[in-house]
Amino acid sequence: MSLNTFILQPADAKRILFGAAGKLSPMEFAQGIIAIIVVNLLLQILSLMPVLGGVFGLVGILVGLASIFAWVCVYSKRFHDAGRSGWLTLAAIGAVIVVSVVVNLVLAPVLGAGAASTGGWPVVTPATVLASSMTSIIANAVVGYFMYKL
Repeated sequence: MSLNTFILQPADAKRILFGAAGKLSPMEFAQGIIAIIVVNLLLQILSLMPVLGGVFGLVGILVGLASIFAWVCVYSKRFHDAGRSGWLTLAAIGAVIVVSVVVNLVLAPVLGAGAASTGGWPVVTPATVLASSMTSIIANAVVGYFMYKL
């Protein structure tokens, strides 16, 4: 399989990422999850830029909400493809949260991503972005693997 066959095509993006009705094959599921993770990683990296960080704060919230919606839609469609209820997505959300907490408890101290703040607002540092990114990738990979095999 070549990389070009795996990359999510714009024509398929709307069908795969938005709308909870329908079904997704394992490959389409993987394409959707990877697209969501890449968008979130790019936003986290852009949040490190001093000038763009503030601008992308609001945009990041809106894109973050859209990516959560897309994530729920992708998981729901994958459950539908496996002949199960889309409501099992709630269990997948719980699993991702548990895996994220465990991974973050291990990675944050190792990467030096302590909870720094100024005036009550958390400070975005390269260490926190790296820890958050790695946590997101690992948690989605662990739960996504089981969804892919479903």
